[in-house]
Amino acid sequence: MGVLVTVIVVVVVAVGVVFALVRASREKPPPIPEGWYPDLHDPSIERFHDGAAWTDQTRPNPEELDR
Repeated sequence: MGVLVTVIVVVVVAVGVVFALVRASREKPPPIPEGWYPDLHDPSIERFHDGAAWTDQTRPNPEELDR
């Protein structure tokens, strides 16, 4: 009887872990809104994100120009 209870507990825990992993894999980070953002590799410029992906469009970072 004790072995059966142990097996049931292990199965329930395993199923819970699987459901948690599936739920976590389906959660996506929020999309990046369209706009200009500081370039991670060059703080002297900003790079444009079109709401779906980073573009090749850049411009001088106005905060860096004031320094």
